[in-house]
Amino acid sequence: MTKTIPIPGSARVSPPVGSMLSSAIPEIDLHPRSSAVAKPQGSAPNSYLCPLDLLTRALKRGPAAMAVAAAHAPDVLKSICLAATFGLVEPILVGDPELIRSELRKQEFQPEFRIVPATTEEDAARLAVDLVTSGAAQMLMKGHLHTDVLMRAVLDRTHGLRRHGSRLSHTFVMRWANAPRDLLITDAALNVAPDPETTLHIVRHAIDVAKTMGIASPRIAMLSASEVANASMPTSVAAGVFAQSFRAEAVACGCSITGPLALDLALSPAAAALKGMADDDVAGRADILVVPNIETGNALFKALVHLQHATAIGVVLGASVPIVLTSRADPIEARLASIALARLLIPPPKAN
Repeated sequence: MTKTIPIPGSARVSPPVGSMLSSAIPEIDLHPRSSAVAKPQGSAPNSYLCPLDLLTRALKRGPAAMAVAAAHAPDVLKSICLAATFGLVEPILVGDPELIRSELRKQEFQPEFRIVPATTEEDAARLAVDLVTSGAAQMLMKGHLHTDVLMRAVLDRTHGLRRHGSRLSHTFVMRWANAPRDLLITDAALNVAPDPETTLHIVRHAIDVAKTMGIASPRIAMLSASEVANASMPTSVAAGVFAQSFRAEAVACGCSITGPLALDLALSPAAAALKGMADDDVAGRADILVVPNIETGNALFKALVHLQHATAIGVVLGASVPIVLTSRADPIEARLASIALARLLIPPPKAN
């Protein structure tokens, strides 16, 4: 039988075969897509899920150094301790050493971590970014600090993590019990009202995430409130223009794209059939929802989190390394899964 380790007060997930952490019998949901998902022990059916398939794949890559800015918060440290105990990451904790050590003593798992002292949010963000630019870390994670503070350090033109010609974007992978497939939403966290150039980077990054999640031929829906471009609804026009301009690139990378699409037409085969779009490559079965603005994306992902108990697995791409951008409201399952996804998205080392 597969051995597992309990996440304290939360999920039970499987460490690598032969790991010293193996300790108990798993409680696993097998979804129709045949992906094992760790389910909280003794939990109700609406508990959050931590994707076991994602964790297992990330574990095979071995641990990567991860800089954590402002790492003193209990919820942050719990997920970091678990990720380190599993062997996903080797964290470097940036922040107040006394607060960090005090909180670490309360954790069930207490690996030894390197701690880099920082006195303010700005210092923590800058030093965490410096750890990446120096090569000491291959991932970056937001701890207990404001997102804009971390992103200012990331985007600093002199010392930040900008990649030439690339723009940052955030992608959520949404997974919930009995869902027919993973659903990606972008951008619900960073870009407020993306222009066409930014949208191009958003879509390319979402494709990278989708393929990392095992979606070989992602279907991309450019969302608006209608499937017909209407001059009185600018987002519908923009969605249609972008879908048309991106179609050749989509075909080249094994994807398909349609826009504009309303949400029901993107997700419901029945709605697509009623509107005469049953033969469309995307309508009724979209994998990636590209939202027109942050308000739409934010409302959509939070609706799934709170109404479907979906696990929101999020990552920022476009910088020199993947960035885990969690919020204080995220359950530990989402934090751990986001770390695993970021681990899988670390760029391969450059050839000498």
